[in-house]
Amino acid sequence: MDYQDYYKDHQLFFHKNCDIPPHPTKYGMHAHEIYEFYYLLSGNGTFTVEGNKYLLNPNSIMLMRSNEAHYLQMNKDLPYERIVLHFFPQILDQIDPDRILLTPFDNRSLGVNNFYPSGSFSNQLVRSCLNNILEVKDNDYKKRVAIITNLLTILNELNKSFHNYHPQLLFTAQNSQMTEVISYINEHLFENISIESICKQFYISKSQLNTLFKKATNTTVWKYIITKRLISARHLLYDGVPAVEACMQCGFKDYSTFYRRYRDFFGTSPQDDIHKV
Repeated sequence: MDYQDYYKDHQLFFHKNCDIPPHPTKYGMHAHEIYEFYYLLSGNGTFTVEGNKYLLNPNSIMLMRSNEAHYLQMNKDLPYERIVLHFFPQILDQIDPDRILLTPFDNRSLGVNNFYPSGSFSNQLVRSCLNNILEVKDNDYKKRVAIITNLLTILNELNKSFHNYHPQLLFTAQNSQMTEVISYINEHLFENISIESICKQFYISKSQLNTLFKKATNTTVWKYIITKRLISARHLLYDGVPAVEACMQCGFKDYSTFYRRYRDFFGTSPQDDIHKV
């Protein structure tokens, strides 16, 4: 990927990109073990989080917490330019141990109130903070300091907006049904859940479930479940939980299968990620 601006360390990943034109299949369903702040500079499209769709226009913001599955569909006729900041919440622990600034990420249901359209926050303030970060070049220490200090200002602004504004969701009848399915999966994520048990719970056929779920999430039911379980396991490893215990807690019955899936997904072994953050 061709970055216009880029910084990455063990806790932060900041980048600015522009795709002309945006690739129609490039931004498929995914989830992160870290938090994501997303700011659209140009282009428009649909951002789907846990089956809920938001219409994106320039100067709008999306927020995703850890393990919120999302994907993007952009207008292929317009340049697609954005600024994205991924961060581990631990960087705020000394400044904000109660994580008040993370309220817009944490104090809501999955896929709900992720969206901040232009006008729901001070765009001048947020753009100024992002420009402050972009102005720092060729010095990793200063770049990191600029990212953290300006992130605090942005989070404070969004925290105020979160309490004063109710973002709009765009639902369809199909999405409403799949939202219930997605909620059910997350409530029983680490249990002995299966395609059959989901179909039985919602009185739906396998073909209907697969079709509607793929339309709502841009992925399959089982890939969604495995992705969520793997990210949850990685969080446990970061906290020092032994790999075998993390495997079992997150719904994997066989460690060798877990190990293989984990390595394929993250590119590292479970043992390598214990106490990593």
